[in-house]
Amino acid sequence: MLKLLFWASAGLVVYVYVGYPVLVDLLSRWRGVSRDAFKALPQLPSVTVLIPAHNEEQWIRRKIENTLDLDYPKGQMEIVVASDGSDDRTAVIAGEFADRGVRVVAFPTRLGKQEMLNRVVPKATGEIIVATDTNALLARDALRKLLRHFSDPAVGGATGRRVCIIQERSVPSEGEGLYWRYDSWIKESESRMHSCLGAHGQLYAIRKAVFPHVEKVGEDFYASMKVVTTTGQRIIYEPEAVAAIPAAASLSIEFERKMRAQMSLLLTLPLMWDLLLPWRSPVWWQYISHKLGRMFVPPALLLMLVCSAALALASRFYLAICLAQVVFYLLAAVGAILAKYGHRPKLFYVPFYFTFANAAVGLGWLRWPRRKYDYAWQPTERLTDRS
Repeated sequence: MLKLLFWASAGLVVYVYVGYPVLVDLLSRWRGVSRDAFKALPQLPSVTVLIPAHNEEQWIRRKIENTLDLDYPKGQMEIVVASDGSDDRTAVIAGEFADRGVRVVAFPTRLGKQEMLNRVVPKATGEIIVATDTNALLARDALRKLLRHFSDPAVGGATGRRVCIIQERSVPSEGEGLYWRYDSWIKESESRMHSCLGAHGQLYAIRKAVFPHVEKVGEDFYASMKVVTTTGQRIIYEPEAVAAIPAAASLSIEFERKMRAQMSLLLTLPLMWDLLLPWRSPVWWQYISHKLGRMFVPPALLLMLVCSAALALASRFYLAICLAQVVFYLLAAVGAILAKYGHRPKLFYVPFYFTFANAAVGLGWLRWPRRKYDYAWQPTERLTDRS
């Protein structure tokens, strides 16, 4: 039984982090649809760029200026800043751009990002709704790159590529950047197969006609996957539509963000059963392998260590495997200490960040049963240019 548990756990970890990414990449190249398989749009669609904000006075001016500078016809682009009960100068600063066509919708009390979207999206004028975070700086051609896919009626949404601005004073930046590059490879493969799993809140677009009512869960994943299950349309990943964001202000803040993401996914599960059904969901295999599989990696890692330790008493083979795991976690511990002082050698930092990310998922599991959640949107504190 111990051997069975060990190899089942090891198989899960290897499949989730190596086997599935390689397999989906190979299958997508063999039978997938190229992301470039689109026709030129005869006319650019009208778009509403929606900027949700809660107490974002340090970012909002730069964000609006960045949006106004995008290479997109001004007559075809509506910009809406939705202030979610901000009690700082967010709405005031956004209001300074009224003469340049920026519309501000200021809610006096906090609704949460999900309910705010439910109220703002129906009143948007654009054919396409583009949502983007206040701390995300978009490449000048990001909208054109993202929206070109909507020439295909089979496309219901698209998401861009988030990149982490590597900052020397930031410990999390290298780990975030490394993880996002890995995740980008997987998303591009999934997109060729049918749809990438979810969208990035930093930059995503959905046809207004199919934009769903959003429940109190992570809206970027929920809204995009609801489009897939209810309409059968695809969600395209466009790596050339770039949104750059600073790193989290600290490792503890990044850890909290990852825990919230895990709890959000757990909350979404009862609302998205259709994603598991092959006859209803064209992405059921990707969903199980990518999203659900990662959820079970932390307990699998723990089982691997415990089972190999128990088997090591009677087997040199399992003793070696157990020692290899111990060495890996020791490297991670050294990586944590070095990271604390701003040093990030890959020999130590890669084991550290892998352990760090999975520990956050594991603790998310432990926090979830308490059923104590703040459904209001919680922006991640990130480094400013002045930090």
